[in-house]
Amino acid sequence: MTPKIRSDINITPLVDIVLVLLIVFISLVPVLPRALDTSLSGGAGTGVPGPLLRLTLAADGSLDLDGVKITLAELPARIHATTGKVVLRVHPSLPLHRATGVLDAVKSGRPEALPALIATPEGT
Repeated sequence: MTPKIRSDINITPLVDIVLVLLIVFISLVPVLPRALDTSLSGGAGTGVPGPLLRLTLAADGSLDLDGVKITLAELPARIHATTGKVVLRVHPSLPLHRATGVLDAVKSGRPEALPALIATPEGT
C-alpha cells in the first residue's frame, strides 16, 4: 500500500505571523504621534470673522504678537481676552517642537482658539 499524498495547506505558520503582527500593532498604537488640532489658512480669498491675531516665531526664537515682542510665558495672558483666529507664522529653520510649544501656550490662554500655521519663506 502506498501512502496517500496530503493536499492540505498548513496554516499554522500563517496564524503565527498574523498574531505577531497584531501584537506589534496593538503595542505601537499608544506610541504613534497625535495630530495637531489646527486649521491651515485658506489663502487670500477666505474671509476670517473677527480680528486676526498675528503671532510670529522668528528664526532666533523670539515671539512677536501684532508687532509687540513678548515672551512665551506672557502669551497665554495676552491672548486670553481676545477673540478671532490666531495666525502663527513660524520660520522654517526652527524645529517643530518650538512651534508646538507656542501652540500649547495659545491653547492654554484660549482653549477654544483655532490657530492657523503659516511657514514663512526662507528670505523673510
